[in-house]
Amino acid sequence: MPRKKHEKIAAVRTFNNVFDYKHANVSEKIKNFLNGKTVIVELGCGHADYTINLAKMHPRKIFIGIDRKPSRIYNGAKFCKENNIDNAAFMICYAEKLDEFLPKESISEIWITFPDPYPRRSSMKKRLTHPRFLAIYKNILAKKGVINLKTDDDTLYSYTLKVIEEEKMNLIHSTNDLYSSTIMNEEEKFLTKYEKQHLAEGKKIKLIKFSF
Repeated sequence: MPRKKHEKIAAVRTFNNVFDYKHANVSEKIKNFLNGKTVIVELGCGHADYTINLAKMHPRKIFIGIDRKPSRIYNGAKFCKENNIDNAAFMICYAEKLDEFLPKESISEIWITFPDPYPRRSSMKKRLTHPRFLAIYKNILAKKGVINLKTDDDTLYSYTLKVIEEEKMNLIHSTNDLYSSTIMNEEEKFLTKYEKQHLAEGKKIKLIKFSF
């Protein structure tokens, strides 16, 4: 592992705005941070473009960026510390373990921003919109909680729509070309690092909003 990456991993675990699922009493620490409020999370947040922008837009709401790799979280967590964005925090955790650490019905909205599409059928269970993950989200989502998927991948987009239909979930809105739409809310307009790259390559951005 490169030295710089190793240093980031060691440093980010000491940040007071980062929760590590391996640490003792992490569930209690998260509960104290939420203070009874519902929270909006970004799964696979990486540099946390969505977490940061949403937190700045809605200073009275609570946001948590979640990623399994601490080195990815480092930049976003450091930015929030340095810019006094105290309504955003970060969590080092696998999506499979979310309902072990987040309180039941504590999440009002989930953003899944440009996840690995796992295009091979043999890897289908790793897709973050696979039914096994949806069962976990259902445990932590508040009533009427919303899930948002943003992706450039046609296969993941089509697959997710099929899952929503098969699982008899509520499709709120979907588009296979988000930026051709004249109706977008401010949250949907945020551009992540990867989204900018995809748009520069001429790819179309897809969006699905759905609920249980």
